[in-house]
Amino acid sequence: MKKFTRILCVIFAILTAVPLMTSCSKEIESTPVNVNDFRITAYVVGDTCKDLESFESGHIETVTDVIFFGKADFNEQGEITLADDFELCLGNIKKVMADYPDKKLYLNILGPSSQSESDDWYEQMDDQGERHNNAFKSGKLEGNIKSVLEKYGFDGIFFDYEFPIKKKYWKEYNRFIVSLDRVLGNDFEIGMSMVDWDLNKQSQEAMAATDRIEVMSYDNWDDDGNHATFELAKDNIEKFVKAGYDKAKLDLGVPFYARPTTGEAYWYEYKAYYDKFDENGLYKDDSQSKLTFSFNTYDVIKQKTDWAISEGLGGMMVWHWACDTESTNEKSLFAAMKESKTNAIEKSSAK
Repeated sequence: MKKFTRILCVIFAILTAVPLMTSCSKEIESTPVNVNDFRITAYVVGDTCKDLESFESGHIETVTDVIFFGKADFNEQGEITLADDFELCLGNIKKVMADYPDKKLYLNILGPSSQSESDDWYEQMDDQGERHNNAFKSGKLEGNIKSVLEKYGFDGIFFDYEFPIKKKYWKEYNRFIVSLDRVLGNDFEIGMSMVDWDLNKQSQEAMAATDRIEVMSYDNWDDDGNHATFELAKDNIEKFVKAGYDKAKLDLGVPFYARPTTGEAYWYEYKAYYDKFDENGLYKDDSQSKLTFSFNTYDVIKQKTDWAISEGLGGMMVWHWACDTESTNEKSLFAAMKESKTNAIEKSSAK
């Protein structure tokens, strides 16, 4: 009898565990994405468009959304600080976009940096988190952001806050995003860059209030030292989907730069090496660093874009615009994205 009872207990435990296990995934049904609306979003670092003569403007034909980066900050008091050359650089990127009124322009805004004198990374991030929380609690940041967006004609705001290391920082960040959404209403979008270690930290309310997620699928390596591979990109996106993010909100981020296979703190622009690396995207720098750079090639970027379209993602994201070759170069990485999107549109139209 005891043996039979134990068997029943085991069966009951298994049956009970099944719904528990299936409930671990928060995956939701995605909003359908028309391939014609598939985004190709590029970060433009403000300093790179300070001089329009050296800025490769031809990529605007491919890019659908621009995120203007590096020229706006907010402080602990919730005040917005714009760089002295903010209007110059913004004016230049607006000139590039002038003939394309349907393309969207967003402002990326950075928060207060750590002022900790400690060499410990966690202590630095803890200090940074406290300073962000002060800004989020100020009650001023929401209105100040709206004023800047209205004054300069942006379509929305993007945040790049990757390292809130404690729950209390995420709690305040989430509360702020929901509050900002109420202030901005339907007039402006809210977006943010995220990495997979941030998953399950956004509240359901903050997730709903966030219109766009730029998935930073780079600065990561496989076991062989290859940087930002297709397999890693798929894995990153699948984690976001399982965490409950609508695919239509997700842009797959890709690097237009290389990192060493050793993971050291070096970055190499694609445009300087596009004709030097091998078929696997590897280039050995024998003259200076002695390191091997790992690039995403034209074929890898096209493979990622093909997959993103087939999976129903909202789009692709590029860090960053100025790292690519000239738009007339057949090895341009933006051209790889354009080829994928064009092929998908033609295939869809033929059905």
